[in-house]
Amino acid sequence: MPTVLFVHCDGTNGSTTFTDASPSVHTLTPSLASVSTTNPKVGTGAANFAGSSAGISVGTPQTDFNFGSGQFTVEAWAYFTSTPAGVQAVVAQFGGASNLGWFFGMSSGNLTFFYSTTGTDNPSVAGAFSPTLNTWVYLTADRDTSNVLRVYADGVVKASATVSATFFASTQTCRIGNDNGAARGFPGKLDEIRVTKGTALYGGPFTPPSSGSTFSNPIAFVVS
Repeated sequence: MPTVLFVHCDGTNGSTTFTDASPSVHTLTPSLASVSTTNPKVGTGAANFAGSSAGISVGTPQTDFNFGSGQFTVEAWAYFTSTPAGVQAVVAQFGGASNLGWFFGMSSGNLTFFYSTTGTDNPSVAGAFSPTLNTWVYLTADRDTSNVLRVYADGVVKASATVSATFFASTQTCRIGNDNGAARGFPGKLDEIRVTKGTALYGGPFTPPSSGSTFSNPIAFVVS
């Protein structure tokens, strides 16, 4: 159940220093993204994205984000300051027309997980979602041992489908709050961004973590 990316986004207001607290210790390089200490969800700060080209690039190894045919979980607290329009990313290893991996974010009013099996195709699992502005919401995607891929908002399943396909092993850079087209910046703030490779932490409706200590514990609060 390795956590391959875990970004708390803590720090002083306006800081451009972000740290990966996972065992991978990826180097994080922000562009038009900085720490905001105004109303973070957890801890002292959240990542604020200033425009459509903003994002945080995640350094090597990019193989950490090659999910293959296995299980995974992608999750983050999200705070929309404007209504999402078009395609806007939470976390992605995606961009352009080839070498595509996966993308989690918003697309045309849907909470969407795109994935590629060939590096050029982009099927998706998507469900309608209209976020309340200026309110924290917990956004999650996972694929379980039965190959059910789900997307959730606050632990509620918005869409699901059986996806047994092996994802393309992209070599693109994983980015937080954008993809590699650098035109799909998240419209607001993100906090406590985590990617887990090899495990679906939820696999069905769950109660979102309510504190930093709870979030740091990789035990799912699954609603039966």
